[in-house]
Order: sequence, then C-alpha cells, then structure tokens
Amino acid sequence: MVIGLNIGSSSAFDGHMRRISAVTFDLWDTLIQEVPGNTEKVSSIRVDRIWRVLNERGMIHSRREVEKAYNKTFDFLQLTWSKSRDVPVKDHILFMLTSIDSKLSGRLAKDDIALIEKIYSEGILEHPPRLLPGAKDSLRAVKSRDFRIGLISNTGRTPGSMLRVVMGKLGILEYFDATTFSDEILVRKPNGLAFSLTLEKLRAIPKTAVHVGDDSEKDILGAKRAGMRTVQYVPGDARASKDADAHVRSLDKVLDKIDEF
Repeated sequence: MVIGLNIGSSSAFDGHMRRISAVTFDLWDTLIQEVPGNTEKVSSIRVDRIWRVLNERGMIHSRREVEKAYNKTFDFLQLTWSKSRDVPVKDHILFMLTSIDSKLSGRLAKDDIALIEKIYSEGILEHPPRLLPGAKDSLRAVKSRDFRIGLISNTGRTPGSMLRVVMGKLGILEYFDATTFSDEILVRKPNGLAFSLTLEKLRAIPKTAVHVGDDSEKDILGAKRAGMRTVQYVPGDARASKDADAHVRSLDKVLDKIDEF
C-alpha cells in the first residue's frame, strides 16, 4: 500500500519553509552614526596630509588646490552613486590627483599613491562614528537566536575594509557572518545585487530573510524588491515608510518584530 500525504493545505510545511533564517542590517544611521562635526575634521585631515605628501615629493601645489580637488571628487562620487553604482577608493584618489594636475598620478610612484590612499582611508579612525543606542544589544539578541547575520552598507569616502576596523573597535563586527560594502561589489543599495550577494554568503533565500534599515528607498524598497521582509528603524520624528513590513522606534524591539513574521 502506498500511503499518500495530503498536502493540499500545506500551512505547516509552508510555515516551516518560510521560517526566518537570516537577518541583514544596514550600517549608517541604523547601527552607527556620524558624530556632528566629524565629517569636516576627517576631511581636513585628509586634505592636509595629502597636500604634505605631494609637497614632500616635489609636487608643489597649494592646499587650496588639493581641497578643491577633494571637493570635486565628491561631486564625481555623487554622480556615480546616483546611478546605484560605486567605485573602489583607489579611483577616488586617481580622480582627485587628476583634478589637481592631469599628469600628477603618472609622476607619483606607486608607493606614494598607496600612501595617499592609506591617508584617505584611515582618516575616520581619528574621529570615528558612534554606536546608536541599543545597536549592540539588538545584534546580540538576534545572534542568540542563531539567525545568520549580514551587513549591507553603502560606503562614502571610507572603504569597507576600514569600516570593518571601525566596527571591530565598536565591538559589533563579531556578530556578523557576512559583510557587504558597496565599494567592494561596485553597486549600491537599492540595487538588488547588494541584497542577493549578501544572502548568497549567508546561504539564505529572500523569503526567509529580513532586512533592518532606516532608509525608505535604499533599505526598505531595495530589500522588498529583492523579495525580503523588512523592518524599518524610525527614530524620533523620522517618517515611516508605508512599504515596510514593520517599524521600530527603538533597536531593542527588532527581535520582537522578527518573531512576528
């Protein structure tokens, strides 16, 4: 006798298959936040030290020229980012040097360009961001439930390699099974590739994954289009997205919302 299994009403199976297995987090303004005034301080460090390196190598340019090129680089980056694309930090440096003098990068030794890239990348370490309230406790709570945890972050001028150092110093890197930064994959949220690549690292599929973030377009719409559930972090008087599956005003409520899925 062949014993058939009636799965016409497959709620138990569907519930099992749809169980949440992975949680991804945004970084900036979800877990960490820039300290007011730090952006200007880090920019000043970069400009000052790059200017000194150039002058020490006999490439005589005014600090104002270097600062102008630094600002022009940001315009180039914003244009690139507006298309949900990204570039490695070395391209920031080459664009900046070319903006000072079209032949400058060709006159500098590879070691000098590497030194300038190091100065540019490490500026954040002297004026680091701060953890948002409840961030570490939220990560610890999610990890305690054996969810696989990923990070999906758009980067600015600081590369993902250095943001991992910052996260380590803040005591949160250890909670992540995978970290994805836009300067390394060359696409930015809300591009679905940022989400799918991270889920691949986590060995998870979209319908069993939740993304936690603050930005209505980059985090919520991006993750939803990728097929994930979403929890929007909406602190203070920030506006909640109608597209999010759930909202939290405090990060310590994230796990509660995940449990509701």
